[in-house]
Amino acid sequence: MRVAKPIIVLFAALFALLAGTTLHADPADISAASRSVVRVVIVESDGDRARLITHGTGFAVTPNLIVTNAHVVEELRGDDSLIAGVVPAEGRNGYPARLVAYSPGNDLALLKIEGGGSITPITLFPGVPGDGGEVYAVGYPGNVDLAQGLSMADLVTPQAAVKTRGYLSGGRSSRSFDTLLHTAPLGSGNSGGPLLDSCGRVIGVNSFGTISDNG
Repeated sequence: MRVAKPIIVLFAALFALLAGTTLHADPADISAASRSVVRVVIVESDGDRARLITHGTGFAVTPNLIVTNAHVVEELRGDDSLIAGVVPAEGRNGYPARLVAYSPGNDLALLKIEGGGSITPITLFPGVPGDGGEVYAVGYPGNVDLAQGLSMADLVTPQAAVKTRGYLSGGRSSRSFDTLLHTAPLGSGNSGGPLLDSCGRVIGVNSFGTISDNG
């Protein structure tokens, strides 16, 4: 059995990145919180054709600001042929987005939705979660996309995020940020997505992980 143990970047770095923005907290359960989660896509376009370069996950912290991982959007920097897009969990279409903050040391970035689009913000929990608590990872894992045989057109069409359940299994601290370990299964496209507590509040950002084999 494969168990993903992602390392989660917590809020010391996230709140620094969001300095000057307003966080709109609203009580929500897992399903409601998932509606604030988006697929982040990076597309190459020559004007006539578009090609998907990579994708990850993000979540709305204000109606037009999306948190994701820096490594999800790093290819945007210095390449004018690449376009960022935000594809919500529901609705009819995605939105173009612009990179407005980038912190590779913390593996965090902010995208601003353009074109008049908006998404209901998720609730952030600034406290310290206890070990052993139930958690949910929400995002767009690539292995699920592959299993469903999704095309590029499907990937830029709104669809519900995948929710997986696990438990907190420890933590680490550094000068820059705190990290958590958890057992909720992830795929590569989960990068930048939220880790939720049982009340649907964000307690961390899925950033990277290790895989251990048990049998």
